[in-house]
Amino acid sequence: MQISYRTGWLQKNGCAPEEYEDSFAPGEISTENVQEFRCAVADGATETSFSGLWAKILCDAYVAGQTSLEELQKQWLEQVSSQELPWYAEQKLESGAYAAFVCLTLYQAEKSVIWKAKAIGDSCLFHIRGDQLLKSFPIDTWQDFNNSPLLMASRADRNEEALAGVKVLEGQCEGGDVFLLMSDAISNWFLRRHHEHGDAVKLLEEVSNQEDLEKLCKQERGQRDGDGRAFMPNDDVTLVRLAIVSL
Repeated sequence: MQISYRTGWLQKNGCAPEEYEDSFAPGEISTENVQEFRCAVADGATETSFSGLWAKILCDAYVAGQTSLEELQKQWLEQVSSQELPWYAEQKLESGAYAAFVCLTLYQAEKSVIWKAKAIGDSCLFHIRGDQLLKSFPIDTWQDFNNSPLLMASRADRNEEALAGVKVLEGQCEGGDVFLLMSDAISNWFLRRHHEHGDAVKLLEEVSNQEDLEKLCKQERGQRDGDGRAFMPNDDVTLVRLAIVSL
């Protein structure tokens, strides 16, 4: 199969780029002819320590085919423990880091392409065909976003609920299908815009580079509804777009 792949990201308003705590993998590529392709997006929880690092470890490991969560947790601890930290930061490390996570695998199966997605929390995948939204996973209405999603922890003793809540979905692709993997703020906006205006797919298909994404986020973060809420919450934004060019 031949795929086209691009990415974009933006930190919260009022934060520096180095404070971005989402992650994605792989990095930017143009087109590839492959039998199997993996990608992932993770959203590090801001209130926990080194959550951006944990998000990156999760994404990189999935794309590399590493499956041992214990090894990833060990990797996170080794990296943060090697740094000199003030006492209060060391105490916070005891709680670990947390991240929402969504991943997608495409693989060739005879004359078709199969897709399989997994998710923990509120980072989302959207399957689009033409101008139609076919699947929204794992959340399908914008009202279902909240402040306490399930999150994958960097500490083994804090993952029982998250591992029990892993969601899986799979299906078949057609040539021209598009998959969007996004962190929660832009996923929330996408579903609300789709429900209220029906043009969310069109707006994101017009985002072809980083400048387009920044312009869209600035505009939608500044728009308010009748309750004074921003149409796009002020949080880190990650957008991964994958298209099936041909089977």
